[in-house]
Amino acid sequence: MRPRPILCIVCVLCLVSRAAQAAEEASGSEPAVAIVGGTVISVGGPVLRRGTVICRQGKIEAVGVEIELPAGAQVVDAAGKYVCPGFVAIEATDLGVEATEGGIADGLDPYDLSLRIALASGITTAHVIEAPPMSFFGHPSRPSTGTKTAIIKLTQGDLGAMLVQEPGLNYFAMPSRQVELNLFRIREGFRKAAEHLANVKEATAKKVEPPKAPPEIAPYVTILENKQPTVVAAEGREEIADILAINAAYPFDLVLSGLEESYPLAREITARGIPVLLAARGEDFDFDLSRPVLDRDGLVPIRLPAAFADLGAQVTLLPYRNAVSVDGIAGRDLAALPFEAAFAVRGGLDEARALEAITLQPARVLRIDERVGSLEKGKDADILILNRHPLHYLAFVEKAYINGKLYYDRAESPLFRGIPLR
Repeated sequence: MRPRPILCIVCVLCLVSRAAQAAEEASGSEPAVAIVGGTVISVGGPVLRRGTVICRQGKIEAVGVEIELPAGAQVVDAAGKYVCPGFVAIEATDLGVEATEGGIADGLDPYDLSLRIALASGITTAHVIEAPPMSFFGHPSRPSTGTKTAIIKLTQGDLGAMLVQEPGLNYFAMPSRQVELNLFRIREGFRKAAEHLANVKEATAKKVEPPKAPPEIAPYVTILENKQPTVVAAEGREEIADILAINAAYPFDLVLSGLEESYPLAREITARGIPVLLAARGEDFDFDLSRPVLDRDGLVPIRLPAAFADLGAQVTLLPYRNAVSVDGIAGRDLAALPFEAAFAVRGGLDEARALEAITLQPARVLRIDERVGSLEKGKDADILILNRHPLHYLAFVEKAYINGKLYYDRAESPLFRGIPLR
């Protein structure tokens, strides 16, 4: 009687692998995309020379050097180029959104020109806020309580993939200390909101109908519920100190914005882990011609991001203007977001932290850093391929992927195709 042949383990594994590959092909799933040979700036990890990024089904599958490519992968040659995560704009207005009476989701427009320009400039995720009626050259007054917000991806032509989350951040404008009644009113609002939430918790424990919040304290209740972080604009030093004291008494996830006179409080802000939103080029239009060039601490605006970061602060860079401008004023709008980071570098911030300030840090503020902001296994495959370092003034985005899908290809787009790469 002849003995039966014994299949080796390697053969069995090969058969299983082929069966799995055949099943995948039969299911019609898209092949993996492998971006190879570029300088990979993962943000939060080491810079990889001649690195590889593999993504499949919208997620990053692997990042490294000399990685074995999946069978049938679509290979994208990035030799001599730079690969980094898509930029995250912490504030944007009129970007892929039309004004509606409903929420921002009701007004999404994946064919909006400003969306296409911002994507071509490297922005793949944006926190959009409704523009107040009185805006000036794309630079509206500061958002306030009740402002509609949402987090979107710039998936041009693809409405289904645009909305990430609505709402995004809460906003609260700290009034001037010049009117003492304002501070008393705000403190009372937080006190009553905390009292109301305590009553709601007690009613829930007793399984009785919880009380409804009076309209006048509803904004404060929203802040203390802490479902989203709250951005507080407080320009004066006294106003910043006031909101810090309120936040210590009534804890919530506070984000500080508009900190032109804040540096004396920077150590306290940093020690409490409060993120800050800073503009490397300072404020936009200022009609106060008597205002000094230097603040009371002798800091020019370009030094502020580095000064905060040197103390360990979580710095996110604001755009000089939070909309896309097509009126010929180049380098001052949302499409120039990496220029803001470059200005911060000019002011002393190192390149790694500057790039983080327009990628991973805003993602952390938005509470979506488990999805975007860096090139890591398991995160969304939002990836840029550029001809130069992302912060170089001659850098152009050549390809932009969102969720692993190519949404922008410079070679096929009329926006910047005619400008020669150097």
